[in-house]
Amino acid sequence: MQPIDRLSLGHPDDELIQALEPDQLVAATSKPLPRYRLSRNANVALWLLRIFVLSMTALVVYTFVKALP
Repeated sequence: MQPIDRLSLGHPDDELIQALEPDQLVAATSKPLPRYRLSRNANVALWLLRIFVLSMTALVVYTFVKALP
């Protein structure tokens, strides 16, 4: 499957964005998005990933310190 090249296809949103004044574009894109609600499984997976990354960081630091002469 070929990737979609939005610039060559002339995506309808691109025409609307190009018609905006610079200050209108800034105002339209500076609105914060609401927080995305994840499922319980996704939250558990992200917490497990955080714990894994912290434990691997501790392991690397420990190995580095033990390898010092």
